Amino acid sequence: MIGAVLTGLLKSQEQIEHIRDALLAEFIARANADLSRPMLRLIGLWTVWFFFLDDLTDTVPSVDALADFHLRILSATTEDTTYGQAHPLISAVADLWAELRRYAGPVTQVRFQRAFVQTLEAHLWEVSTRVARIYLDSATYADMRLWSGAFFPIIALIDMARDFVLPSYLFEHTLVRELLDAAARTVLWYNDLWSYPKEQSANALAHNIVHILIQEQRLSLYEALDRVITQHNWSLRRFLELKQQIRDFSGENAQTTVFAEHVAAWLRATQDWSHRTNRYRL
Repeated sequence: MIGAVLTGLLKSQEQIEHIRDALLAEFIARANADLSRPMLRLIGLWTVWFFFLDDLTDTVPSVDALADFHLRILSATTEDTTYGQAHPLISAVADLWAELRRYAGPVTQVRFQRAFVQTLEAHLWEVSTRVARIYLDSATYADMRLWSGAFFPIIALIDMARDFVLPSYLFEHTLVRELLDAAARTVLWYNDLWSYPKEQSANALAHNIVHILIQEQRLSLYEALDRVITQHNWSLRRFLELKQQIRDFSGENAQTTVFAEHVAAWLRATQDWSHRTNRYRL
């Protein structure tokens, strides 16, 4: 399966170097140091697939074109079939869904599918604003960016990858939902801080919170950076507070505590990786 996925996605030496320079293997391993080899492979390939999807989304010319592509993706995941011309991402997602079904029960599959579809919808939103040249407001951007980064689909696999399934009454608990929201916002602020110089150089700032705050609130660059750092620090503090509340609420060895600790591992990995990867460098 690995060979099929990578052969389909990586068509040239340039693409191979692109993934290698992005240090994705280091990022995935850092976030999942405790996983068995099969689970690390599964999480890793899904993460790489989402990175490719994100890159493709930046090049699609219209919302309809992207929506049609999404329908082809969903066809491959729900019916084990594809329609229209084959595309490496679609062939890869069919393989990945087959692999996911080998390990994930129905609850995990439902959670992943829900987050997966919402990520696709956020990508449609991104393209719609780009095509229409909409000036974004920071509140809408922050809410939608939580989903477009594909953080939640990967988080939906944390428990399954460690041989348990968090019961729905815990997964949907207010403390857990707030924890995940704070985690996703921390990632948002951090990624946009690190990617700002590269996006500025490429004249691709429409979907960066630093640029949006400069335009929306008439801030200088340094004022906007300070605002984003403040928001990042607040979200991180809130995440740590909620993680401690979950530990106090559930107990040190409870499944919710284990789940929260591994969400924290993704945050730490994101911070370590963001300042090293060429993905965000000029």
